[in-house]
Amino acid sequence: METKKIFYGWRMVAAGVIILAVGLGMFTSTNSLFVIPVSEEFGVSRAQFTFHRTIITLVGAISMMVYGKLVQRIGVKKIMLMGALMLALVTFTYSFTQNLWQFYALAFVNGMFLQALNFMVIGILVSDWFVDKKGLATGIAFAGSGLGGAIMLPIVSRVMELTDWRTAYQFMGALGLAILLPVIFFMVKEKPEKLGLEPYTDTNNDTNTNTNTDNDTNTNIEGNKNANAEASNKVAQKNKAPVFNLSFRKARKTSRFWLILSGFFLITFFAAATNTHTAPFLIDLGYSPAMVSAVVSAFMVALTVGKIILGYVYDRFGIMAGHICIFICCLTFPVAALFSHIPAFTWVYAITMGLASCAVSVPVSIMLIRYFGQRDFPVIFSFFTMLITLSAAISVPLMGLVYDYTGSYNFAWYAIFGISVAVTFCMLLAELFYKRAASAATEATTA
Repeated sequence: METKKIFYGWRMVAAGVIILAVGLGMFTSTNSLFVIPVSEEFGVSRAQFTFHRTIITLVGAISMMVYGKLVQRIGVKKIMLMGALMLALVTFTYSFTQNLWQFYALAFVNGMFLQALNFMVIGILVSDWFVDKKGLATGIAFAGSGLGGAIMLPIVSRVMELTDWRTAYQFMGALGLAILLPVIFFMVKEKPEKLGLEPYTDTNNDTNTNTNTDNDTNTNIEGNKNANAEASNKVAQKNKAPVFNLSFRKARKTSRFWLILSGFFLITFFAAATNTHTAPFLIDLGYSPAMVSAVVSAFMVALTVGKIILGYVYDRFGIMAGHICIFICCLTFPVAALFSHIPAFTWVYAITMGLASCAVSVPVSIMLIRYFGQRDFPVIFSFFTMLITLSAAISVPLMGLVYDYTGSYNFAWYAIFGISVAVTFCMLLAELFYKRAASAATEATTA
């Protein structure tokens, strides 16, 4: 019996999982473990120490447009190799710092290479390999960030307990380099065409409709021809290129460009803020550290699994089905937060917040290619990521200020509910405008 070979592009997905697990899951998600020991040794406040994360975020956001151009010129593989080397080196070098300004200087370098191992480059890599199942492939690859955090947080914490924070940084730098370089060098292949392959397309569902279960003697030959032609038409339509293939300049002139940018900006705004403030919020409600840890773990699981589920929903049921899942979760978790003094609602909050946060990553590449095509995809993606990243730099301290001035997070939850309503309108209007434009473009080409 002939065995069906696994499509080579799934290796890119596996590589994406590993790269994000290290690049984001280990290098970024473990930052909270270092706040107390480093602050105490340097004799600085926690706000002063965590300001290095703000430097990383801002520099990373500003550098995004540069990466968009670099991807088009030199490709994602060289960028990944450069990023792996520099991020591992910077992480290792943190262990030798003696005062805060040295941390800030290294944070600047960290920010310059942050995007080299981030969602943008993985999204571009996966998009080049998949036409169909793009959502599922993207969701699986992006799940690596949450998976890496879930695995590496307890490991790095244990290393720190047995040694100190300096050794923990050295451990992460060495481990990151040992994992990333061989994975990128041997597994990452930028374009299927370079291997004599084509992007993945799935025609099984459509071609299966051609199977005639009736007796051959009763088969209507003309009917079969029509059925085959109709099925072929469906396959062609399913696998066709996006309706639009716009330059960055032309994309910016469309309403849907600014609507989905606003939607993703607002999603990232509340996702970053709630991710940072969930633990102190629950502690203020009187929950034990064990309970808080369990709830945060539930959030990480929902974030990881949710990316895969959301990618599958976009593929299997379409754009609106994926959007509806996001809208429900965005509107549910701030309401659950307001009732989180009741233990059951803390779990609803954690799960729906994790699922809502998936919208920061999975739908971005899917919608950008759908709305604007592949022509300037790296540049458009980098522009979106730059502004989306800036929203995180704003929202985290802003939510802290809300607590400082009101003594509670309640006002923030009301505001986030309002933001979620705005997200819903932005995404729905963007899809409406796209369908109108696509219909007009199709009529113009067939006229």
